Amino acid sequence: MPWPRYRGVLPEWEACEAACGRPAPKTVRTFPSRLPDEVVVRRLSAQGFVLEPLPFPPHVYRLVREPFPVGKTLEHWLGYVYVQESVMALVAHAVVERAEPKVVLDLCAAPGGKTTHLSELLPGATVVAADTSQRRLRALGSNLQRTARLNVATFRADGRTFPLGAPFDAVLVDAPCSAEGNVRDDPRVLRDLPEATRRRLSRLQEALLRRAVRLVRPGGVVVYATCTFAPEENEAVVDRVLCDHPELAVELLRFPVPHADGLVEFSGQPFHPQLRQAWRVYPHHMDSGGLFLVRLRRAGGGGSEAAADVPPLVHPAARLSEAEASRRVDRAVRLLTDELGVAPVHLQKLRWMVASRHLWLHRCEVWPASRWKPSRAWELTGCGLRAFARWGRGEERPTSWLVQWLGDRVRNRVELEPEQWDRLLCGQAVPTSAPSGFVALSLRGEVLGAGLVRAGRVRHLIPADRAASLREALHLTGAR
Repeated sequence: MPWPRYRGVLPEWEACEAACGRPAPKTVRTFPSRLPDEVVVRRLSAQGFVLEPLPFPPHVYRLVREPFPVGKTLEHWLGYVYVQESVMALVAHAVVERAEPKVVLDLCAAPGGKTTHLSELLPGATVVAADTSQRRLRALGSNLQRTARLNVATFRADGRTFPLGAPFDAVLVDAPCSAEGNVRDDPRVLRDLPEATRRRLSRLQEALLRRAVRLVRPGGVVVYATCTFAPEENEAVVDRVLCDHPELAVELLRFPVPHADGLVEFSGQPFHPQLRQAWRVYPHHMDSGGLFLVRLRRAGGGGSEAAADVPPLVHPAARLSEAEASRRVDRAVRLLTDELGVAPVHLQKLRWMVASRHLWLHRCEVWPASRWKPSRAWELTGCGLRAFARWGRGEERPTSWLVQWLGDRVRNRVELEPEQWDRLLCGQAVPTSAPSGFVALSLRGEVLGAGLVRAGRVRHLIPADRAASLREALHLTGAR
């Protein structure tokens, strides 16, 4: 191990040191709500991948053999798998263990691994995802669209000053950290951090955790996680918050996973005795990276006060009347049912949100933002699936995200051969006998995106960067 200061507190030092000297195996997490695990495994196996299921967490597979990057497969492009380190899949389970929260906040959400996992584990809940960086929010949005997370609303906001007023059932703080646990993938974390940098990180982490405690309702749960071994960023942070908040208690996690207890002392500094119930997962425990994880319960009870609020039809920043918004939704629904052939039953229990340029389709049932004070400190950036975009003379155009998610529920489809897809993705139009209008484009029965037929020729409506990735995936999988 490169950190001698941990020798006295890290059990099984030699096993951990040996693990840190090997590359970490790659793992992927599936979305059984999108496609059953057995189908995903069968499809990847046919391409030469060998997958081994982990005993825990469920729906996580180790890639024993990877003939080419799994992130370049059609299954990844379609949002059926997410490349995620196995140990990090524990975090979302810590939020939902022994609880079914209805409204959850991911306070540092980008790029979206834990947000998409929470969305999958809590299909009936509303997941609020926040991040402060526009660049990271773009990455988050891309992953949410790719995996079709209809119950997630995203906000640009600093977690340290996240708006108060609507208590959450659960808050996740996956805090920025020194990332020592990533040593197997990035040897640069071996360097010793300057003391000033560690103090700055610690202050940021503490501010995020304190805000989370203010945001969670009585009886609710706060989960704090980092991917570092440093006690200054883990137990020391939680210790200070516990000392100031006697209403908080550490809850024991009950996963069938090897781990070490949290520290109650380091370098002569004592920590709150309840922190023994925190988890330290070292690289040799799961043959993965490292993780610190603690679950805190706030004393009290009662349901979430936010449950009475419902999402608005009009995006808060849109300059639209309710009447105009309703007309746009009516046009979109008619296009789906009359032109694409989607049966109305498939649109039940879905909600719309109308923005200036886009229509969002979502399953968010509650809306904490209705109780926040208007401010430039927060901004709604997305809600569910970006379903329609305005184009031409105010017409609504279905997005490929929407058509891809609808899949075989779209009856008006154009089936294309691999060579036709190759031409299409190179920017060429392909002849078709389909009538003019919007269609779903499919390959071997699977819908890959939206298209537009004009004068007997069809073009795809897939964004350029996604089209390039799709073409590469089709070539790598032999669908050419």
